[in-house]
Amino acid sequence: MNIELEELRKQLTSGKINITDTSSVIKKGIINNQQGESFNYEVTHGWNVIEAMNCDTKWGKFNLELFEFIRDQNYSEEELTEVLSKLSIEDNHWDWFAKSMVHRQDEYEWFFLTANGSPQGACVIYHPKTSVIDEENIFYIEYVAAAPWNRDNPYKEKSFSGIGSILINCALDYSVNTLGLVHGFSLHSLPKAKPYYEKIGMITFSDLDKGTLAYYEMPRKMAKDMVEAI
Repeated sequence: MNIELEELRKQLTSGKINITDTSSVIKKGIINNQQGESFNYEVTHGWNVIEAMNCDTKWGKFNLELFEFIRDQNYSEEELTEVLSKLSIEDNHWDWFAKSMVHRQDEYEWFFLTANGSPQGACVIYHPKTSVIDEENIFYIEYVAAAPWNRDNPYKEKSFSGIGSILINCALDYSVNTLGLVHGFSLHSLPKAKPYYEKIGMITFSDLDKGTLAYYEMPRKMAKDMVEAI
């Protein structure tokens, strides 16, 4: 990790320096957890380094507890392999604070979903991106993730479902109605996320894959349907 970034992180955490929050609320709603309890949520748009740090701190704490729980179960090697294979932790190494310091130019847009006092998900998009399908300007999802407690895991029951979908829909609505892009978006998928993107109708173009990351694009009509459903 860059030493300057680490020092900046420490100073922000200690309150020695402040960075102005440039984000604003673009959507409010109600979301139910797995127990049927209702919570108000907000989706904010804009660069927000503090919220990025909250993702690192709170998500990292949960993942640490999750790994400690798994360790303490004394699984056999076979059982451990099965448990780990079912976890969606491919983005566990992502550093949202570092990403916020790198991706802060005008061509990047940040979205956070907050509920129950915690960041439930985050999304960063890049624009414009030329569509493989029709060569129009769409956006590209650099990163999108739900908090680890919103994923299936053996430690605790999943809290909320659909966080990623809400964020993608908000990003799509913003890209069309504010940025003036056409309906559609693309991304490179982590291996375990591929079934989700295929389920929502994205098309894969294997010649644009990056190693294990498969390239997907959302056709215009299906993307338009997503916006209209918001």
